[in-house]
Amino acid sequence: MRCLSNEVFNLEMIPIQGKIIDITTPISPFTRVFPGDPEPAIDRISTLEKEGCAVSRLILGSHTGTHVDAPSHVLDNGLPVDKLELESLMGMALVLDFSSLESALTADILEKALKNTGISDNISILLLKTESPFRKQKSEGDTSSHNEGFREEELDPLYLDESAAFWILEKKFKTIGIDNFSVDSFHSETLPAHHILLSGNVNIVECLELSSVDSGIYFFLCLPLKIYGCDGAPARALLISYS
Repeated sequence: MRCLSNEVFNLEMIPIQGKIIDITTPISPFTRVFPGDPEPAIDRISTLEKEGCAVSRLILGSHTGTHVDAPSHVLDNGLPVDKLELESLMGMALVLDFSSLESALTADILEKALKNTGISDNISILLLKTESPFRKQKSEGDTSSHNEGFREEELDPLYLDESAAFWILEKKFKTIGIDNFSVDSFHSETLPAHHILLSGNVNIVECLELSSVDSGIYFFLCLPLKIYGCDGAPARALLISYS
């Protein structure tokens, strides 16, 4: 991957005449996080009434809400998030709906789903809708931990097995997005899909909000915060319809 920080993007490629769909999971004290990650907090430091301006202190992990995983998340000497190629996080995207599936996503499952769309050209980004239970937010007034209350069957949402990760490389997708906390199994300690994809220069975007998005083709735009040397960063992710 190469840094495009000093390059100019061709905005003419963005179909701005279409409907804009925000697919970003909001960050708040009620946002669920991956177990062990810092729980988000928003503390008011100054107020309009006292200081004449409002300023807040944000406490959150680098993988809070919708976020981009940088290669340095799992790879020695991997690129940090501020060095990612932004051009690879924008382009024509295919949304596939696997919300009715109750098993790991394999290469065969992805290949069949892709063939059923009849679309194979000019797609650089693949987004997977699974209706992950992890998208559930804490309710206001709930004082429990963000990660309490998950049932055992909720602890392993759909994920990519190794064959699916290699299939994504073979199809030359430059970005894979999912509405789960991880492209890997919740219980995985080795994170094979992360290693395969990030080693192959495929961006990973996790915790997307796809509940109101239908399967189909969209223009995708995802810009992570430019945090120097970091292993990932929250991002604002958008879809723009072509109709």
